[in-house]
This record gives sequence, structure tokens and C-alpha cells, in this order.
Amino acid sequence: MEQNVQEQVKPKKKAWKKILNAAIYFVIIFGIVFGLPKFLSWSLHTPYPMAAITSGSMWPVLGEGDLVFVQGVSGKEELKIGDVIVYRNKVNNTFTIHRIVKMNEDTLVTKGDANFNEDAPTSYSGVVGKALVLFGDKPFHIPYLGSITVFANNLRND
Repeated sequence: MEQNVQEQVKPKKKAWKKILNAAIYFVIIFGIVFGLPKFLSWSLHTPYPMAAITSGSMWPVLGEGDLVFVQGVSGKEELKIGDVIVYRNKVNNTFTIHRIVKMNEDTLVTKGDANFNEDAPTSYSGVVGKALVLFGDKPFHIPYLGSITVFANNLRND
């Protein structure tokens, strides 16, 4: 009789263990998907802490599909020629990630490293931030992690 009761308790414990494991995984995934961007937004001082490279214009420093972390800037004093910045492109209302090549009084000019021509001047108010640099002078990025955004962008444009 006692063995029969123990056999009935084991499946219940296994079921509860599986439910608890699933709940823990759900909390971890939820934390990564929703908590990480909020934490990065707070710590990097920008509403857009991450950006995906959607073209080859910054090759070889940044490739298509790379995920770049964006650090907020409070004014043009924090920017210099050579910085890789993210700004809102007024032509197609998207974000552009290019390097600063000229700084004027009211505007700045950028250019992709792989592009031959400079971009149209943009105002300092359109700058979302600059690429986070941790070691040396290259932007910190995670290769291929932004590929999901690139894929979704290509679907939208087709």
C-alpha cells in the first residue's frame, strides 16, 4: 500500500518540477526580451540603446546584421570627427549609422566607411547617440545578432 502511494506522488513531483522549470525559463526569457533593453536604455542614456546594421555601408568596421550598442549624447560637445553615430534620417524616417566626417556650427556631415559620397548634412538634434566604444577605437558590436532586424526590414521592403 505504501509503495503504491509513493508511486502516485512521484508523477506529481515530476509534473510540478517541469512546471517550475518552464516558469523559470519564461521569467529568464521575459527578462532578456523586455528587461535588457530597458536596462540598457537607462544605463546608456538613450531611448534606442541598440541598433542593427542593415546595409554594407560601414564595412569593414561593421557588417550587415551586426548589433551595435548606442550611447546617448547630450550635445555636440560630446561628438567629434571620426565618431560612429546613429541619427534619424529625415529622407526615409529611419535610423542611419555612419561616421562623422565634418562638423559645422548647426549641422554635421556623415559618411559610411564603404560609401564614396557623403550624406546630406543633418542637425545635431537628430543625433540619437554614438556607437559604444569599449576597447580601442572600434564600436562594440555583436556580429549577426541584428540579422533578425535585417531580415524583417527586407520583408517589409519587398
